[in-house]
Amino acid sequence: MKKILLSTALICFSLAVWSQGIPPREEVNLDEVYSQYGLTGENVLVVILDRGIDYRHPDFLDENGNTRLAYVYDMLDPTGAGDPDNPYGIGTIFTQAEIDQALDNGEPPLSTDRYGHGTATCGIAAGNGSGTVSGEFQGVAPMATLISIKITHDPFPPFGSEPGQAGFFDPTYIPVALEFAADKIAELGLPSVTLMNIGSVGGPTDGTSTICRAIDDFVTLGNPFVCGVGDDGGNDNHAAGTIAQGQTIEVEIDKAETGNLRFDLWYSEDDRFTVSIERPNGTVEGPFAAPAGPNGAVDQSLGDIFMFHRGANTEFFGATSNRRELLIDFTGNTGTYKVILQGAQISNGEFHATLNPSTYANNNRFLNFVVPGYSINDYASSQLGITPTDYVVQSNWIDIDGIPRSITGQGDPGELWIGSSSSPTHDDRLGIDFAAPGEVCHAAYADNTYYENFSFNVLQNSNGLYGIQNAVSAAAPLSVGVIALMLEVNPNLTPTQVKTLLHDSSREDSFTGPVPNHNWGYGKLDALQVIEDTYETLSNPDFEGNSSFLAFPNPTQGKLTIVASHVTNKIEVTVYNALGQIMFEEEDLNTDRLELDFDVSRGMYFVTVTTSFGSETLKILKD
Repeated sequence: MKKILLSTALICFSLAVWSQGIPPREEVNLDEVYSQYGLTGENVLVVILDRGIDYRHPDFLDENGNTRLAYVYDMLDPTGAGDPDNPYGIGTIFTQAEIDQALDNGEPPLSTDRYGHGTATCGIAAGNGSGTVSGEFQGVAPMATLISIKITHDPFPPFGSEPGQAGFFDPTYIPVALEFAADKIAELGLPSVTLMNIGSVGGPTDGTSTICRAIDDFVTLGNPFVCGVGDDGGNDNHAAGTIAQGQTIEVEIDKAETGNLRFDLWYSEDDRFTVSIERPNGTVEGPFAAPAGPNGAVDQSLGDIFMFHRGANTEFFGATSNRRELLIDFTGNTGTYKVILQGAQISNGEFHATLNPSTYANNNRFLNFVVPGYSINDYASSQLGITPTDYVVQSNWIDIDGIPRSITGQGDPGELWIGSSSSPTHDDRLGIDFAAPGEVCHAAYADNTYYENFSFNVLQNSNGLYGIQNAVSAAAPLSVGVIALMLEVNPNLTPTQVKTLLHDSSREDSFTGPVPNHNWGYGKLDALQVIEDTYETLSNPDFEGNSSFLAFPNPTQGKLTIVASHVTNKIEVTVYNALGQIMFEEEDLNTDRLELDFDVSRGMYFVTVTTSFGSETLKILKD
């Protein structure tokens, strides 16, 4: 793909007209943002963790034909793992200079995205639309600086003359990717927003997994982080209940699709569930006693069923919430399976279970103990991340051959997309911040990718360089682009301020109902309103989100973490009840945080945090 040069004059002129006819941008009032404020995302850094990027696409070249990418970190390319300039021990890092050199010399790509998802994500958030003369397919923040971190591969079959690709995902790469992102954000010195555009139902989903804690640590460095809610809505894929001492229950599962079906159940470490599994033909495997303690494991290979019953210290997600995990992979015949649970030792008895895959487009489902909601992906349950969901604006387009196309059964305009996951988290927090329109967005497509292979998804008048992207994977990068524009207005916004502004500016309508709620969060994204509110922060020192401290989770059920903006000689915390009475006090030296046992009755409390650089009182709700 050759470079396409774009003049600065065209960029400036086109901002007022590029978004015409693109329903998601019109829906969130981005046209008004461009015409009234002329924002472009310039001098803001957008970091994308996804399937990589085809950096040769004209969307990611500036007016001189140079790359807009400061770095590409291909974590799946092993050739740079021993490079002394790569301290992360995984993958290969490509600098802006190396990318420009490859572009200038017409070399094969140093790294690419053969599937197409990562390229589309980057295009929605920050593509400059220069693949067409009109530029009508511009992304939200067209002059932002980009970093692409390739963290996963999606599988696909051979197509055309292109070979297929095996899937790859290793969740241990995510904390490393966040470390790299934090280092480069600090190095470049630009305000930033980071998107991880992956995630599916399963795991503890209570904000305590290793990855959720890595996300929260990343945010406490001052880095806004976005992860979409997930595409696991629209089916009965969550079951929950309470088992009494000596009680036996049968959780019924309809495995309607061939391939693997994963059952993932979480319950208190203080409980013990004995497990049996009944196959569709009536054969019963087990019973199998529970692991004896938190370090125990009872794993069984039963031919086409694999069971992993793990104590709280050996479950697969590194969660700190003192819960056990029962993970079962059903790889064999379709039919109705039963997971038979007996309460051998019960202190609490509650359980949450999920199925994957089990979505609106798939018939795998629970047949009993179904509880709606609780289907957000584990990463979206982090305490400090920003989590958008997806709703429908328009599900039709005209393809490159001039044929009208549409996606049916996705919901009517204005409605939540049928596949959007819903909250709460397993610890019953609101897991969605707002909704953005992702049905359908227009995105960068690169040559010879799996996406581009489907010509009916390639858009008319696109020069073959743009197509559709939908689902939460489209709503999330659109949201990230809006956050980049917010940071262009006020580069000093903290992650808490960004989230507060998005909450307060989101709009309620007849589709959302009263907000906040577990489907829509605080309502529908309004880019114009949030930009206007962001301008007001420049002259408002009392802005509600203005804080030197973070406190989470809030509401809390017993644990509270206080994080200061930087390490201080002493951090002191005093907790008052609503009557002003001191409940308890704690302090620590040479740290930026305190972990509190919030052992008080339910209600509202005031927590005064004092350090050498100031004092502030926070409102905390104890559930």
